[in-house]
Amino acid sequence: MRLFILKDEEQQAIREWHTELHDKDHRGDRARLRRCDTLDAVMLEPAYFRLCQKNKRDAEGLALIAGLLAWVENPTDQPTAVLLGRPKTGGDTPLFSELRFQRLLASNSVNDFYQGMRRAIMQLGKTADPIQLADESLHWRAQQRWPDSYQGTRQWQYRMAQGYYEPKSLA
Repeated sequence: MRLFILKDEEQQAIREWHTELHDKDHRGDRARLRRCDTLDAVMLEPAYFRLCQKNKRDAEGLALIAGLLAWVENPTDQPTAVLLGRPKTGGDTPLFSELRFQRLLASNSVNDFYQGMRRAIMQLGKTADPIQLADESLHWRAQQRWPDSYQGTRQWQYRMAQGYYEPKSLA
């Protein structure tokens, strides 16, 4: 799935920040971010401000990225929705239940989205593509801010549903 929001230099800055955050010297920063239940709390952390210095996006969008990427310990190159739609080992049902997925798609507030994505990352065993996850989060955020610009196949929900439902035939 191609990226929708992030430019090359932004991807590199996020990749570097994520690598630094998961370095043994920054375990405390990572733990503090993980204890944040809201984006307001994330925005008070030093690690968040280091991300802001590397990237000039809006404050809430960067808080989403910082808070969520603190949970990603096992980077992959697969989009989040594809991972969520994969069947559980030895079964037919998706790793992330369809009900939870529908709740995630229906997220209307930034904190609901943040909590839902954190739950999804945990369900995936802390596995995600940091750049895809950041892009998906910024896509959701942009759609919340400018809904008229994100209709039809440009919707975050459409792109997530496409990834969630299509891999069943590929698995």
